[in-house]
Amino acid sequence: MDLDRIEKLIRLFGRSRARELRVESEGWNLSLQRVPGPHAESHAADAGTPLEIEPASETQGRVSITAPLVGIFRQGEARLEVGDRVEPGQPVGSIESMKILSPVLADEAGEIEEVLVEDGQPVEYGHQLFRLQPLNGRESGDEEL
Repeated sequence: MDLDRIEKLIRLFGRSRARELRVESEGWNLSLQRVPGPHAESHAADAGTPLEIEPASETQGRVSITAPLVGIFRQGEARLEVGDRVEPGQPVGSIESMKILSPVLADEAGEIEEVLVEDGQPVEYGHQLFRLQPLNGRESGDEEL
């Protein structure tokens, strides 16, 4: 499997207006589908695998940290667990691709609500890694009373 080629295909698909892309090669296949809606992400999945979309009521007010590229997820030295807080720009792990580690950074402050991947798990572009409950204006150092 050529991860570099897959990454390029995913980037190309992300910049295009195409709704679907299917590529088959020796030993692997790639299927991308664009999901309509305000929070649409392209999902790479095996051909024939239905996409799962969570109802808005379950995800309202929550944000996700997603994989910026295709590769293997690697947790940092300080493994994040449910209840841990992250700050914008804080490293939450990395993605290993082509023997290069690229950091994954939190986009905003929040509390880890769910860890969605394990160390060593393959991930794709846009794959959800962590689900956060935003701090909603609270300072990260403020203690709840």
